Amino acid sequence: MSDTDVLKDIFDAGGCLSRILIGYEPRAQQREMGEAVFQGLREKTHLLVEAGTGTGKTLAYLTPAVLSGQRVVISTGTKALQEQLFHKDVPLLRRALEGDFPVACMKGRSNYLCWNRFENVQSLGLLEQADDPVRLREIARWAQETDTGDVAELSGVNESASLWRQIHAGSETCVGAKCPDSGRCFITAMRRQAAKADIVIVNHHLFFADLALRERGYGEVMPDYRAVVFDEAHMVEEVATHHFGFRVSTYRLDELVRDTRHGLRTQGESKQQRDIVKICAQIEAATDGFFSRFAGDAERYLLETKHLDGLVGSQGTALVRMLGQLASVLSALPAGPEALTACARRAGELSRELQLILSDEDPTYVRWCEIRGRGVFLHASPIDVSQPLASGVFARTSSTILTSATLATGGNFAFIKKRLGLGAARELMLSSPFDTRTQALLYLPAMKHDPNNAAFGLEAAAEIGRILHKTQGRALVLFTSIRRLEEVHALLRLHGDYEILKQGDASREALLARFREETHSVLLATRSFWQGIDVPGEALSCVIIDKLPFASPAEPVVAARIEAIRRQGGNPFYEFQLPEAAIALKQGFGRLIRSKKDRGVLSILDRRMTTRSYGRYFLQSLPPCPVTGDLERIAEVLSGKGTTPARYPTPQ
Repeated sequence: MSDTDVLKDIFDAGGCLSRILIGYEPRAQQREMGEAVFQGLREKTHLLVEAGTGTGKTLAYLTPAVLSGQRVVISTGTKALQEQLFHKDVPLLRRALEGDFPVACMKGRSNYLCWNRFENVQSLGLLEQADDPVRLREIARWAQETDTGDVAELSGVNESASLWRQIHAGSETCVGAKCPDSGRCFITAMRRQAAKADIVIVNHHLFFADLALRERGYGEVMPDYRAVVFDEAHMVEEVATHHFGFRVSTYRLDELVRDTRHGLRTQGESKQQRDIVKICAQIEAATDGFFSRFAGDAERYLLETKHLDGLVGSQGTALVRMLGQLASVLSALPAGPEALTACARRAGELSRELQLILSDEDPTYVRWCEIRGRGVFLHASPIDVSQPLASGVFARTSSTILTSATLATGGNFAFIKKRLGLGAARELMLSSPFDTRTQALLYLPAMKHDPNNAAFGLEAAAEIGRILHKTQGRALVLFTSIRRLEEVHALLRLHGDYEILKQGDASREALLARFREETHSVLLATRSFWQGIDVPGEALSCVIIDKLPFASPAEPVVAARIEAIRRQGGNPFYEFQLPEAAIALKQGFGRLIRSKKDRGVLSILDRRMTTRSYGRYFLQSLPPCPVTGDLERIAEVLSGKGTTPARYPTPQ
């Protein structure tokens, strides 16, 4: 039986899926994608697939991956999609195929409980928050019941909680096989399961953390593989940039000192112990003095020579030396506890990474500073990840499948292929099974001011108010900056016609739950809500975008990439900034139509859509739909009356 016949028997009417799913509707795009993925895996070729919302991408690549008979790693952009694959799509496919196949789900180490650290916290009472004792008792009960140790199973606790940071299985504190709890280690169990699996489901962060370890000769996390599927592949460059770079933070240094001191509690009094205590105190003081020099108004900024000259540079060099000294003294301890051996390794890594950041010897990295809450992070990020991706991913895999609803720009894959270093590959562009020509409308109001004009906020708030009157709320309003969000929010609150929800007032999950439940509510949010939001139905009938989502040229990595293209004689706007913005805009549009019954309006308040020549590039990148500047068309489309394409102004 051919690949096509096999997939017909699964995806077509009367096939396996239709027999177990009530109301199943075959989608030609889903089967076509499945056939292309099957062919890529069988013929050992790379494949790019842009598949519009509603295609059913997960089953379109999961099914041929299972049938291929080889180990396939599936990497997702978010843990939410990872959970969906493992807990929903895999069981569904097992039912459809009436058979079992080994599947493992792997997350980063910080998602899992460490028995050794957990018991140390219990015995020593090393708690930081008032409610930590209650949480600790909840975790103790859960720990006796869980098979995975995954924090996702814990209600009210997440991986960023201060208590969880003290007890998770982070690599910096792991002592490996020498750990007294190695026999019941959740990380070890996860890896054993993955070693037996044909399908290994990871996320991009874990995938590239593993790849970075392999490249640096530090071992590996995932089992060997020859085929990989990247879902939400538009996120690959950003995640790869993070993991191929280096970063030293006040948090890492504080935790090193804390863990070293805790490890010393089991040691008897000795000169070496006194030396270590002294060095820890010196590192603590040096950390405060050195990192305080970087605090300022900007949350992110390029590190230039002037930032690291003179006293700052000498303080940094002294800190590098102290970290190296701590690593040496800890390594020399006679048969010390394994926790201190791990601290020795961490101190050495921090010393080397800080030295790399302080030096300016490698022009392929951009050095920058980030202020995040009370923490200061110093980074060295690769300007171009195309070469490490080409050698580390595409050259060492027989088949790499990259898919997303937003990969093409301007009607082709040239941009994403260049950014990722992908050479020869098959390409497939599939439209959404939803009819955006009749289900959606693009509304471009005639705005008087550009978004950078001081008067734009007031004008935008007034226009948003008029749109909300036509949509009766039911809108997601996306901003490119928190400052503009706050400005518009303050103005919209004066009207009080609809429940206004604002990013930051509650958790992302809580806001989305309220937005879904309160049908006529309005949610104001920034970039983190541009993708991965699934709100089908009436609650999300309109997406309003204040400004074309060009990445800020003040962002350090963006600035470095712009300058690199310019040095090579290219045009950074058309080669980098414009395609990046087009992908982001498509992500915003993708929030709108999530089912065949949905009807919706996308409104872009940025007048450059009609006044600049590149406006047509954005229009070509969006799914086809009517475009209008007539506010009255909004109510017509949402009621199902307006389906005739409108003419739109030609960009000047």
